[in-house]
Amino acid sequence: MAQCLRGSCLYLPLLMLYYYLKNAWRNLWKDRFYALLNITGLALAMAAFLLINNYVRFERSYENFYTKSDHIYRVTLDRYRGGEFVVTDCETHPPLGPALKKEMPEVKEFVRIQDMGRAEVTNPQHQAFLVEKVYAADPSVFTVFNHDFIQGDPQAALNNPFTAVLTASTAQRLFGSRNPIGQPLQFKGSTLTVTGVIKDLPANTHLKMDLLLSFSSLQQFGIDLDSWNGNNNYTYLEMTPHTDLAAFNAKLKTFSQKQLKNALFTAEPVRDIHLYSHKTFEPEVNGDARTVQFLQIIAFLVLLIGTVNYVNLTTARSSEQLKEAGIKKVLGASRATLVKQFFAASMLINLAAFLSALLLVKLALPFYANIAGKPAAAGIFYTPYFWSTGLLLLLANCLLSGLYPAFALSAIKPVSALTRSFTNGLKGGALRRTLVVGQFTIAAVVLVASIVIYRQLRFMQDQDLGLDTEQVLVLRGPDANQDSSGLRAFKQELLQVPGVEKTAMAGSMPGLALNYLSTTTSVKAHGADQQAGGYNYYLYGIDADLVPTLNMQLAAGRNFIDGSPNKNAVLVNEEACRLLGLGAAEKAVGKQIDYWGNTFTVVGVLKNYHQQSLKDALLPMIHWYADNYASYFTLKVRTRNMRQTIAGVEKKWQEHFRGHPFEYFFLDDLYNQQYKTDTHFGQIVGIFSLFTLFITCLGLLGLASYSVARRTREIGIRKVLGASAAGILHLLTKDFIRLVLIAIVLATPLAWWAMDAWLQGFAYRISIPWWAFVSTGLLMMLIAALTVGGQSLKTALTNPVKSLRSE
Repeated sequence: MAQCLRGSCLYLPLLMLYYYLKNAWRNLWKDRFYALLNITGLALAMAAFLLINNYVRFERSYENFYTKSDHIYRVTLDRYRGGEFVVTDCETHPPLGPALKKEMPEVKEFVRIQDMGRAEVTNPQHQAFLVEKVYAADPSVFTVFNHDFIQGDPQAALNNPFTAVLTASTAQRLFGSRNPIGQPLQFKGSTLTVTGVIKDLPANTHLKMDLLLSFSSLQQFGIDLDSWNGNNNYTYLEMTPHTDLAAFNAKLKTFSQKQLKNALFTAEPVRDIHLYSHKTFEPEVNGDARTVQFLQIIAFLVLLIGTVNYVNLTTARSSEQLKEAGIKKVLGASRATLVKQFFAASMLINLAAFLSALLLVKLALPFYANIAGKPAAAGIFYTPYFWSTGLLLLLANCLLSGLYPAFALSAIKPVSALTRSFTNGLKGGALRRTLVVGQFTIAAVVLVASIVIYRQLRFMQDQDLGLDTEQVLVLRGPDANQDSSGLRAFKQELLQVPGVEKTAMAGSMPGLALNYLSTTTSVKAHGADQQAGGYNYYLYGIDADLVPTLNMQLAAGRNFIDGSPNKNAVLVNEEACRLLGLGAAEKAVGKQIDYWGNTFTVVGVLKNYHQQSLKDALLPMIHWYADNYASYFTLKVRTRNMRQTIAGVEKKWQEHFRGHPFEYFFLDDLYNQQYKTDTHFGQIVGIFSLFTLFITCLGLLGLASYSVARRTREIGIRKVLGASAAGILHLLTKDFIRLVLIAIVLATPLAWWAMDAWLQGFAYRISIPWWAFVSTGLLMMLIAALTVGGQSLKTALTNPVKSLRSE
């Protein structure tokens, strides 16, 4: 007891720890080549795991910051045509929320939110700004979704018509350092009064708001908030705790049958929207649960490969440490002591690998944030989650990679250790061979996946869209009411700009989100008894020049003609003809269709074109003639100096629309933006497939080096007996090549199954190319041959006298 009090109880464990670490360091330094291979493989694996895991966590964190997120649901609308399911809309009817709160006790509160798109807003200094995300919302939006107010009263901010709440960054843009409360804003010909400022919303929400105006303002814009004839707003419900979603949806079904024909309301948890909801009229392009799960699997597999490398190489080189362990056992060392010694070496390697991984993560963060498409990802290094995950990873990897070698090697009997009468090397370890096969199987699957993803993305980007998107410049029209003659004059004057060949005006554009299109299900062939109910038809006005400007093709009939009567004339595409039952394109010309209480004559049928990306099916499109307004101006340009052409266009803009923001984009970029999520996914898979292959090759290099070193004497004897260098090379490489072949055979069905499941999410998809498997197999064989062959060839060419002397 006295000795313990003097500190020896603490001194002895520290002394033993120092001894274990010193001994481990000595052994690692003696075998520093193999230690470096282990550290490099583990560092790359840990860095990959940390980066992918944080991406996955971010994708799964949507809406978690809302206090009531577990109790918030969104109601969507399933449309049917008879008994056939057609589509699910995110948008519902304005009276739905109040009706559900009145009739269903599970509903504590509702909030209606209507997407107003991007809008031009003018401050009191007559400066116009484009605000990206404008929504109209009920006052209860601040009760259901707990936004942090900087200024204003959340209980009263949106109670009155034409009141608005801004985010902090929007308030800064519009008012600078001035107090925005009580200030007027011009919006769509009306005056809004700013009543509140909230903190900017985080990136992990599907409702990214910049400006909220009161929902009651919509009545002043001519929207009937009591009508069940149109569904244009999102409906969110705050439910009582422990609400049974299945039972509530059953009640919604009964409610729907009383209120609607051929449609059902369904509630979905708000936290599921980002990854599991891919309905029409989503506020933004959502993520994909399958993609996130696939990346999570890749993260664990890369980490597994790094850990397997360590276990493989440690057990393969066991004989180097077993003699020392045997001597210690003879001298009385317990198995526990040996376990601690081997485990100390694992801790040192894992700690070095972890510190290296942190450095790699720090260096890779800017690049990672770019390919992940998540600017917030750049800050993961400073989050508690990152460090807690990292420390748990270090601890788990120490246990996983250290326990098996430590217990397996410490279990060897002293006599076996001293006489080396135990199996060792590649041929002696069935487990080791299995692990090598597993590593290459994983690497092959990930490599095939990266090829298939790349091919699918190229397929979508290269596919004929039914219109020309190259060298098409699109200007966003001024929001304020403009004289139609002024719009047409601007359009004509654009042709004076060098490089501008054609111009057109339209109410929307191909490639824009569905939120920017008008839609209706009330379209029917004139005289038909039944509406073509259930189908969403998409509509917007165009002038006579859009068809030739975008090189859209007519299947039958004619285009609109400027200067001739086009009233009640429409262009439809072939898909709309099919759904309306108008027959072939030639027969559809001259027929009439009814919608919005009017009758229209089909003057032309457009060949099908992709309004959306090739991820989505063709849409039934209807266009009416409109040359009196322009949400967008479309310019076909051919120039080698695009910057000069854009400057000339902007000059014309300032002459006609001074004070209105000048904004443009290229149509091909707009289409490619729809593949942004898939492109990021492909980049991540591609990069980490290289990680996987590289880490696997590091392990193979270590095993090959050690296997060759162990057979130095055998090789020397064979050479003395007349064996050729080629024969020795074949002897040393055949076992490894056989394992790679087995891995390729196992990887083929796994990769096909995984990629076929991923491709199911595309309306237009490639067939999985057979050559992806062949090329992957050949590449794996080549890399394995070069990795193993390099080591083997060096030994095969060594003078046999040196080989025998070394033994």
